[in-house]
Amino acid sequence: MYDNEVYNLIKKNILVDRHKIIVAKNYILEQDTVVIEIENLLNKFTSSQGYPMITTFVIHESVPLEEQVQQASGFISWYIAFSQAILELIHNNYLLVTNQQLYPYNGLQINWTTVVPGYGGRSASWNFTEYIVLIPSQVKKSFTQLNNNFTLFDVDLFISKLEIDNAHPDVIEAIIDTITCFKKELYRPTLTMLGKAVEGAWIELGISLLNYAINQNIDEEKNNQLLERLMGPDSFAFKVSKVIDLYSSHYKDWFKPVKVDTNIIPSQLAEIKIWTDVVREARNAIHFGAKVNSDNNYEKTAIILLASISHFKTIYSLKLSADTLVDREK
Repeated sequence: MYDNEVYNLIKKNILVDRHKIIVAKNYILEQDTVVIEIENLLNKFTSSQGYPMITTFVIHESVPLEEQVQQASGFISWYIAFSQAILELIHNNYLLVTNQQLYPYNGLQINWTTVVPGYGGRSASWNFTEYIVLIPSQVKKSFTQLNNNFTLFDVDLFISKLEIDNAHPDVIEAIIDTITCFKKELYRPTLTMLGKAVEGAWIELGISLLNYAINQNIDEEKNNQLLERLMGPDSFAFKVSKVIDLYSSHYKDWFKPVKVDTNIIPSQLAEIKIWTDVVREARNAIHFGAKVNSDNNYEKTAIILLASISHFKTIYSLKLSADTLVDREK
């Protein structure tokens, strides 16, 4: 294969997605040092993901090609994710620029050769100029990192803290809108969108628990009726109450395997209901003439959001267990 064909093959396999950027953000912020030397940390980061910089790409029939292509494209993919993570963290005031010199210093290149022991050939390098993301060569962590509310200003970091990969896209979208509004100091819309996410989470949990019970051939008619009501026009408060009653009444029989798997007891859902009522009451401020017990200000909204992390985890852990048990029995 000619060198230009390999070059195009590497480019074809370069892939960057939000997952990679989130991984990079967490890695960057987990560093113990305040000052971050970009070149050193980038090399450590790509190596930690299994894609260190290739010293020289060997194009010869005696050397496997596919693995080298994967390594080269993987390195560039993670380099881009790292660089974009740095820029986003700077934009959100997580990192401060301490050096105006830009990295990479000499472009983005990978050396290649056709020379192997016993054979002649030629050597050169590929330039991946179109994939360069210029970033400061040195940054330091923001002084506000000591603030407990730090995660609330970055959508990716907040969602990664929730650990709710099994949430419906509409719930994730509502959470994204929640943090976006919070960053813009729009506290009423923040709590409105959080209310949407919380309502969706409770409904999702109820559906999963009911599907588990129905799959066990338990009270099918009654549970199917409740399933329809959860997806119908009944009030938010009604749906939350029904989900809690469902689990509380049957966590020792119907849902015993779920309880054993998660160790989640009814009192934990009751605690989440108290928080949910606070969110619901705050959300109702959108109605004309509505009065709330306290203003939807920064302090109140931040406290509610920080509490949401553990509550979302509990709801979706319970949902995941019920769904997994159903899948195993199919």
